[in-house]
Amino acid sequence: MDRKTTGMLLSIVGLALFFGSLLLILPIPGLYILSLFLMFVAVVLIGVGAAFARGAEKSLDVPKDDCYYCKGTGKIKSGTEYSTCPRCGGTGLARPDDTVD
Repeated sequence: MDRKTTGMLLSIVGLALFFGSLLLILPIPGLYILSLFLMFVAVVLIGVGAAFARGAEKSLDVPKDDCYYCKGTGKIKSGTEYSTCPRCGGTGLARPDDTVD
């Protein structure tokens, strides 16, 4: 299953769990804390599912490619001195907008 499908499925399960907890478990005396915990879990599922469906978690990945400007060293030669690469900020890693999908 791809991430968009998984994200939508997680969001739907989260919504069902939230409303089930709100309407079925919350009115039962003595299960108030359990209902609140299940609602919290449901909200987390909805958020993670929405992030998966929109592809927002891909921007959190650390790039594995080397910076094309400094070739992964993090330094560039300017005259006789070395300075920090302006493209990668000295990390030596490619920026997310440098990678081609």
